[in-house]
Amino acid sequence: MTQLVITLKDRSYLPNIRRIVKSLVGVEKVSVPRKQRLSRYEQSLLDAKEGRVNSYASSEEFFEKMGI
Repeated sequence: MTQLVITLKDRSYLPNIRRIVKSLVGVEKVSVPRKQRLSRYEQSLLDAKEGRVNSYASSEEFFEKMGI
């Protein structure tokens, strides 16, 4: 069995491409792998890497910022 891998920049083309490939003679199966979800730990590492974290000098500063 031979496999063909197609990479699309825009996911909106996926249904049309899938329909076209299914209509070809000799195609047995068309599958689209789901996006792999990050664990909460991996997501937190990504947040820290991309600067989506806040730092506070003390708990009082944090509570003040939260309006508590």
